[in-house]
Amino acid sequence: MIFRPRSCAIVASFILAIVTSRVSHGHGAYHDVVDKIEAKLKVAPDDAALHFKLAEAHAGHDEWEKCLEEISQVERLAPGKFPTGYLRGFALFIGGENEKAKASLDVFLTENPKHIEALATRGRVLMKMDRPAEAAAYLQAAVKLSPSPTSDLVMDLAFTYQKCGQPEEASRTLDEALKITTDAPSLLDCALKIESAAGMWDSALRRIEGLQKSAPSPEPWMAKRAELLAKAGRPEDARVAWTALRDHLISQPSLKRGNPQNTKLLAQARQALGESNPKPVAIPPAS
Repeated sequence: MIFRPRSCAIVASFILAIVTSRVSHGHGAYHDVVDKIEAKLKVAPDDAALHFKLAEAHAGHDEWEKCLEEISQVERLAPGKFPTGYLRGFALFIGGENEKAKASLDVFLTENPKHIEALATRGRVLMKMDRPAEAAAYLQAAVKLSPSPTSDLVMDLAFTYQKCGQPEEASRTLDEALKITTDAPSLLDCALKIESAAGMWDSALRRIEGLQKSAPSPEPWMAKRAELLAKAGRPEDARVAWTALRDHLISQPSLKRGNPQNTKLLAQARQALGESNPKPVAIPPAS
């Protein structure tokens, strides 16, 4: 699958800013937004645009039932003017009403077949309904149409391919996304999980190298690499990796070497190498 920038003209003219990015307002921020909109509605109770903004705010905070109430107001006041079919499907998806969500999205996509978030949400609904092959088609369409696919969208597609028994396609999807994204760690971690589960050891080891480079502390990834080499049936390489981790930790200043994480990793490395951990030295109290 190739990621290509697309013209904004092919994207539906209304992509909802709040819902598109699944902005989860903090508890206070969400209520501030709602309070401001409701204050305006007291002055203009028949303003459909305000009701739609309120529906978006509720959807962004997972208040799906309140979102549906506002959608009803929008459709009463300005039928056909706002993308309520998508927002209803999104709200029903949040609420776990998958059949109803699918029905709403089906109708909406008939008239708006290139609406990226509607395609993505329908794919996610189908995944919840355990229909991964159909889900992959919709998620892939959303990725192809998006000028810059989000990491969440790419990972959803990759895990859908995994569910379909296509880990190689999942790996290729993540590789393409890694060429254009700034959110490499989450995609690398996703690839590592999928490739490790599929026994794609060389690819998984390559992901660990990428994660180790971007990690503030390389030691956990050094241990992960050694574990993965052992799982891959490469005991000599695993032993070399455990030895490198042990020697690296021993060479660190005592303060860093003695922190709980590194103490545990050093013990793990020594255990893997068949070495006993030295007992702590008891210093007698000063007379």
